Amino acid sequence: MKKKTAKLLIIFLTISLIGSVLLLFVSSLLFSPQYVFRTIVNGNSDVMDYKVFPERIIQKSSQPYRYKYSLNDSLKDMSIDYTYKGKERKKPLNSFLKETNTTSFIIVHDDKVVLEEYFNGYDKDSINTSFSMAKSIDSLLIGKAIEEGYIKSEKQSIADFISGFKGTNMESITIEDLLLMRSTISYEEGKLLFSDDAKTYYMPDLRNLALTHINLTEKYEGRFHYNNYHPLLLGIILERSSGKHVADFFQQEVWDKIGAENDASWSLDSKKTGFEKMESGINFKAIDFVKIGSMLLNGGKWNGQHILNEEWIKQSTLSEFPRNNDEYKGSFLENSKIGYKYMWYSTTNDNGGLDFFAMGKYGQYLYISPENNVVILRTGKSHGDVDRWEDIFKEISYKLGENKSR
Repeated sequence: MKKKTAKLLIIFLTISLIGSVLLLFVSSLLFSPQYVFRTIVNGNSDVMDYKVFPERIIQKSSQPYRYKYSLNDSLKDMSIDYTYKGKERKKPLNSFLKETNTTSFIIVHDDKVVLEEYFNGYDKDSINTSFSMAKSIDSLLIGKAIEEGYIKSEKQSIADFISGFKGTNMESITIEDLLLMRSTISYEEGKLLFSDDAKTYYMPDLRNLALTHINLTEKYEGRFHYNNYHPLLLGIILERSSGKHVADFFQQEVWDKIGAENDASWSLDSKKTGFEKMESGINFKAIDFVKIGSMLLNGGKWNGQHILNEEWIKQSTLSEFPRNNDEYKGSFLENSKIGYKYMWYSTTNDNGGLDFFAMGKYGQYLYISPENNVVILRTGKSHGDVDRWEDIFKEISYKLGENKSR
């Protein structure tokens, strides 16, 4: 019996090995060796991936801005109500943050830092990565490119900037379609080599990937569908319209003007092609990234400078409520109370108004509550055992705004 079991195990392992070798062989024929290596060796994305990819440095500001501090230690012990897998829970804020793999947590109220905490081996000098919060930055840069006249309007066809799309079905797609995540470009999720998730994250030539992925589908029927080809195409449009690397444009128009105290970086697909990972790759120190939220809260002005048109901020961040649920059918937002505009999420707050936020994998959040004059940045190694971070940000913002009004 034991011999038979051992024989079956050997057969199984042999078949598995042959299958793995065949998969690698076929993959090497279809994809670049660098892509296959990255996908197999690195596997799922990680908060340390800024060490995996080459980068373009985003230099710190020539006029650094340092927040005023009005630290409120009572916030650390604030009782937080939240749910996990639908079950209600309650914990003091600092205990909750530590247990949810949070790495940095900063609250700015009335333009002053009232809480700045670091956890799980991180401190103020640690590098955090944006993941999909980068998409919200892409949206800001499109707005700035329109303001500067590089782009006429978000209603323009993407073929106006990518001549190879002229005369094809891709010509019907507008910049706004990309920003809203509502184009007809196909996108297949998954973790294997053949999935679009892996391709748009690990491919060493993301420009070419985006320019040659011209598979269209009508299955989305104009509804919201998350698609990482969209930010890649926006990056190409920003490059071609401004004549600058996206990271350089971001440095010039945003990072320098908000008064960043430290260098940041934008991960690149490879040294050879040098294209920014538009879907995920901004790397920063927490105290600087939260200044983007302060700038948005102040209508596009910060550190004594005009940075972004206030109308674009409103247009790009605030979706319509009550929302049309049919527009989100089949997506991860289908059963939520969250809306999506130009790569920004929004939700109703406890005052009846709208808060908005950038969101990235593993629970990276930049949350802005205009009515309560609050900005919150949360970065983390994982999402943690919590269903909806935005509910916690909403609760904190409301309490801070409520205390001020008393």
